[in-house]
Amino acid sequence: MERIRNEPELTGFDAAAAFEAVSEVAGDDLRAFVEYDAEAFNPLFVAERVVDDLGNPENVDAFAEKLHFNYKLDFTEREMYADLYGPLGGVDAFAVYLDDQTIVRYVTDEAGIYVSLDGDTDTDRVVDLIAETVEDEE
Repeated sequence: MERIRNEPELTGFDAAAAFEAVSEVAGDDLRAFVEYDAEAFNPLFVAERVVDDLGNPENVDAFAEKLHFNYKLDFTEREMYADLYGPLGGVDAFAVYLDDQTIVRYVTDEAGIYVSLDGDTDTDRVVDLIAETVEDEE
């Protein structure tokens, strides 16, 4: 199978620059890099091994649909997150640590970046790199 690669089209910031920066830090540990908003998602990169693990690009898309169904809450439930975490500061990112990988979601008011990583890639650095890209656009 082949990797999946698309051009950015959903975010108001430079998702391509964010992808390049994260790719440099993560190297071969990068599994997926996807831009998304409340309505849609666009995989900028999905590693060949992920496509192989899921069987084909159609299965990758079906899995991504299931994830997006829940991750769109990052936007529709923004007020809830603000109420819950407001006293501690703004919510910019979420991290999920699994047995063998880490998922990072960086969100703005209107769009987000989903990053899936193998190994021990520094997730704080990944969030910082995406944040720097977003801030450069503001």
